[in-house]
Amino acid sequence: MLEKLKFHLASFDMVVKERTTATVIIEGTWGFEHTKACFRDDIIPFVKNLKELFTSFNQCLIDEVTEVQNIFKQMKLAVEQHCAEKTKFQTKMVKVLKENDRLLTQALSVEIVNIVVHDNVKFDCLNVDACAHCITTESELKLDFIKKECYEMLLQ
Repeated sequence: MLEKLKFHLASFDMVVKERTTATVIIEGTWGFEHTKACFRDDIIPFVKNLKELFTSFNQCLIDEVTEVQNIFKQMKLAVEQHCAEKTKFQTKMVKVLKENDRLLTQALSVEIVNIVVHDNVKFDCLNVDACAHCITTESELKLDFIKKECYEMLLQ
């Protein structure tokens, strides 16, 4: 397209230089018929070609602008989709963090209960051990007492 435009401009430039030289003007060849023929043969076709070139160039520009607009629309849609996905991800992340907090609280509660129960069991075990020791001692004393009583009875 650009080559066509250069070609037509060069040919128009050649025509203008040829027809407007000083000798041609002095000789009086610039009459009405000559001007009419010049317009018909050179200027009108040049203007038509120029108009076609500009129309073609205009269409190419419109096509390029349309393509760029389509690309920007696609980019805008991609950005909007990414934002929506980001929002969904953030929502999921908040839910996961809340669930983690809940599980941590539950785990701490269970640990506290285990510590309290373990301490109580330990204390009760100490009491049971102490009671068992007392019972053993009491049993031994009773046996000793019974033996002593039996012995005293035998002696009487």
